[in-house]
Amino acid sequence: MAIAHSPHACYTITTMDEYDYRISWVAPEYDHREHTADWYWAIGIVSVSLAVAFIIVGNTLLAIIILLGMGTLLAYAKHPPKNIEYEFSKRGVRAGKTLYPWETLDSFWIIEGHSTAKEERAPKLLLISKKTFMPHIVILLNEFVLEEVHQSLGHMLREEPQMEPLHDRLMRVIGF
Repeated sequence: MAIAHSPHACYTITTMDEYDYRISWVAPEYDHREHTADWYWAIGIVSVSLAVAFIIVGNTLLAIIILLGMGTLLAYAKHPPKNIEYEFSKRGVRAGKTLYPWETLDSFWIIEGHSTAKEERAPKLLLISKKTFMPHIVILLNEFVLEEVHQSLGHMLREEPQMEPLHDRLMRVIGF
């Protein structure tokens, strides 16, 4: 058994047999960005402008939905992400209290992280589920477990190139 600690992550790897690993680590539930007051003003102005435009064209319900949605997103953006324990085992992939059994997963892809002057992105594991209502599962990895996760998943699922889900890319462009 190997245990490693860092300021950002802790993981444990337990070899059970040749193709079965128990890999666990702690990572944030999503990439968090700090926002300036200008960012909050910009999002507020855009959402209020959209709401006013929809009221003018007679779609009051959509205006209310936009204001409630943006208010919720702005409140959510202020709070840092929770740290979640992730684990791979014989049973499947566990994220917090949610277990995704291997039988419900189709394929995987790992997007390596990178750092630039503008942003720092952690590596991500993309899982394609066979379930209709939740086809994409995105899990943040850390550099310490990247290789072990790749090797372990290679025995359980097929590796298939994927892109991040559209909603994740859109939220990153907006600044969430």
